[in-house]
Amino acid sequence: MAKPVMSTVDKALSLLRHFSVQQPEMGLSELARMAGYDKTTVLRCMTALENNGFIEQDSVSKRYRLGLAPINLARIRERSFPLLAVLQPHVDRLRERTNETSHATVYSSGKLVNAFVSDPDRAIRVSMDPYANLPFHATASGIVVAAHLPPSERAKIVGKWDFEKFTDKTPTSPEAMEPLFAQARKQGFARSDQSYDIDVIGTAVAFFGPTGLPAGAIAVAAVASRFDAELAQTIQQELLTTGRELTMALGGILPTP
Repeated sequence: MAKPVMSTVDKALSLLRHFSVQQPEMGLSELARMAGYDKTTVLRCMTALENNGFIEQDSVSKRYRLGLAPINLARIRERSFPLLAVLQPHVDRLRERTNETSHATVYSSGKLVNAFVSDPDRAIRVSMDPYANLPFHATASGIVVAAHLPPSERAKIVGKWDFEKFTDKTPTSPEAMEPLFAQARKQGFARSDQSYDIDVIGTAVAFFGPTGLPAGAIAVAAVASRFDAELAQTIQQELLTTGRELTMALGGILPTP
């Protein structure tokens, strides 16, 4: 009896992930098509989510949008186990010292979620969606986090990647990822050269939690046309220092060399 209940809960919660800044509202048919569920299942899930404040339905258009319950839970989580408050000063300082877009991502439930973005005050800079999930295979943040996971967990999440090709430089197979993982572990950082966005070079280091496993990554996304050896060295040094400091601030354990 427990298995069908968990399956329904999993489906209901997965529907929340389809809402975004770009698509804040959706109708029943649209959501069912995106999720790959039948409309009866989606209606049942949305009704349960609405009853608990996770979803609201416009009385006129009948379209769904996120409710206020996630905001309240997020506040409780941050107050009880501060993360964003710890990340922000480190990301801001990284942006000040590199003068490039800096950001932190959090690893949770096999996904890499943007947690904080700090933009430099310059006309030409990398623009990032602060609410988007990042693809592991195409980003420095994803590569460096996956590289430091236990082999069994890494194999499990790699097996779920769709290896979408964003540019001509995007790795598109598990075999292509192995040397990138090995290099990230050896260097302590990962670099993605225009594998996610054209004219963007990302560099990232992982930060670690109390278990010694990666809790996320902190990264710099630089405009490729001004990415020279001096900037590369500055970003690398600042990231390695920031990664160590952030791990210590979170009470984490750095991996042994």
